[in-house]
Amino acid sequence: MRAGRGTDSERPDGGWNVSSTAFLLILVAVLCAAGILRFYRLDAQSFWNDEGNSARIAERSVRLIVEGAAGDIHPPGYYLLLAGWRSVFGQSEFALRSLSAVSGLVMVLLTGLLGRRLFGPPVGLGAAALSAISPFAIYYAQEARMYALLGGLSAASTYAAVHLWMTLMGEEHRDGAKSVPALGAYVLVNAAGLYTHYAFAFVVVSHNVFFGLRWLVESARGRVGWRAAALWSAGQVGAGLLYLPWVPTALGAMGWSSAGMSESLASGVWGVVRVLTVGVTASAQEGRAAMVLSCGLALAAPWVYGEGREDGRGLPQGWAVGALAATLMVPLVLFFGFDLYKPAWMKFLIVLLPPFHLLAARGAEGIGRLAAKLGGVSRAARGKVETGALVVLAGATAGLSYPSLRNLYFDEAYTRDDYRQLAADIAAQWRPGDAVVLNAPNQWEVFTYYYPDRHVYPAPYRPGPQGAASFLEPLREEYDRLFVVFWGHAESDPRRWIESWLAGHAYRAQDTWYGNVRLSTYGIAGLPEAPEDHLEVWFGESILLRGFSLGEVQIGPGDILPVTLFWEAGDPIDEMYKVTVQLLDAEGGLLGQKDSVPCDGLRPTTTWEPGSRIIDRYGVRVPDGGGERQATVLVAVYHAATGDRLPVRRDGELVGDAVTLGKIVVEASDQ
Repeated sequence: MRAGRGTDSERPDGGWNVSSTAFLLILVAVLCAAGILRFYRLDAQSFWNDEGNSARIAERSVRLIVEGAAGDIHPPGYYLLLAGWRSVFGQSEFALRSLSAVSGLVMVLLTGLLGRRLFGPPVGLGAAALSAISPFAIYYAQEARMYALLGGLSAASTYAAVHLWMTLMGEEHRDGAKSVPALGAYVLVNAAGLYTHYAFAFVVVSHNVFFGLRWLVESARGRVGWRAAALWSAGQVGAGLLYLPWVPTALGAMGWSSAGMSESLASGVWGVVRVLTVGVTASAQEGRAAMVLSCGLALAAPWVYGEGREDGRGLPQGWAVGALAATLMVPLVLFFGFDLYKPAWMKFLIVLLPPFHLLAARGAEGIGRLAAKLGGVSRAARGKVETGALVVLAGATAGLSYPSLRNLYFDEAYTRDDYRQLAADIAAQWRPGDAVVLNAPNQWEVFTYYYPDRHVYPAPYRPGPQGAASFLEPLREEYDRLFVVFWGHAESDPRRWIESWLAGHAYRAQDTWYGNVRLSTYGIAGLPEAPEDHLEVWFGESILLRGFSLGEVQIGPGDILPVTLFWEAGDPIDEMYKVTVQLLDAEGGLLGQKDSVPCDGLRPTTTWEPGSRIIDRYGVRVPDGGGERQATVLVAVYHAATGDRLPVRRDGELVGDAVTLGKIVVEASDQ
């Protein structure tokens, strides 16, 4: 009896067939569960930086998308498809991410169909279930990027390759005419994959490695001739010709370079296993049980497949397992061989999920089969034991994957950068005289998706000191407040010239983090280079406050009070201290506060040399609301580690732990 055909009955090896109707019904149920997991809270999180790029690129015409991709590190296929998807379903977060969710469902479906073709319905359903609940697959199915599509196309390519291998080298299918449709499908899928992401080349290489090995073995046995090799080669050439127009661009656009792997190969492989089993939203400790289970079953698959067993469609079981092993291991070898191992690039390995889940399911079935045989279970009942092993595997994997899925949906530690809330907070505070500065120019797409392009200024890429000054000085002259969005220092401004210039020419009042994105609010005011009010006050034994300047004596709600402190270092300082500048009402209540390592964190006290003088600027935002009132400005210095304030001495006498700088008038609110 052939796998996947007929009614429930015993297979020649004692296995259990599932009728086509039952298989399809169960597969539909698995797909429904997969859909729920992928569409659940699909728009709960904001777009992050790269998703914003996808959203804005998809707004363009075909010509502009292709031209834009030529300067990007990704080919245009996904963006073109997303543009068409957007024209039908709209540009909301849910609509744009739904393309990835659907692509994820395609991967689940094809994983199930491929498992059925290679090993029979139970393995197909088991592998589909593993794919459905995979945290790694779900994570990228909820992101408006090309990785879920990459996974779906990798599954489609392997499915087409298996069909082509069967028609070219199977016992029953050596008719060249029957190879043409399979060859055409393989060519088109591979071309689509190459236009989607450059990592798809790993899949193509793995297929060629497997075909080459099998062809050499079968041709040595006289079972296959040069026609199969010629047709296979024609398929590679066909896909290459379709991709040829993009090859020059691809060679210049691929942004991968050596990741500089800093850990051992064994640790790297274990990290890959973690991602494949519990994804990027669980630690190795949380996912250890799932990692051991799935990895152990995948490794068991080559040893428990059952000698001489055929799937009934021309691919021996040993070769079937070998095909999946090649599709799993060759990309992995290339990934490490090209030194691509780093967290940001682990998403390339989504192409490994279909073979990984298929091998794990096959391993579970094989272990169940072996256990049934050793336990004396009758041949008629062995199939039920095998299927039971797959059910146990799916259930155990679902339970072990739960922490990762919970983290994905609800744990703030794993949420994407929240540009949506960031833009909403700026909009709530915005008033005439405000501007927004983006320290990385590629933030413009995601930021303006949520915030109108109104007084928004992207900084130049890697500006240098002169570039930062020439960019920011005109903004300082034109605006009263700057909202500065900091992201990706290491790439866009590694020397932090933007932040350094602002530290000396503006007054930072607030810092708020939105994931890995920081919003800083700066006030613009005069820049005194000498104290307007002189002091000689010691904080501790080594920090001398020589004087200060308050830029305003009367200030309105929402304004930023500029405070400049003039420090001098005494003895060397071996501890990190922070400064707090506070605005207190008449009853001592806190109206506003700014805490920072001196000079916006750029001049920590441990770097002060004896006798050096430091000009340190702070902005304190006055809260909205309230009537006219008088407020006191004070300053204190405290241990960064403990929060304990340093004692203050004036003329050798202890006077407390803070110094009053003066009083200002806070105007009444207009509200």
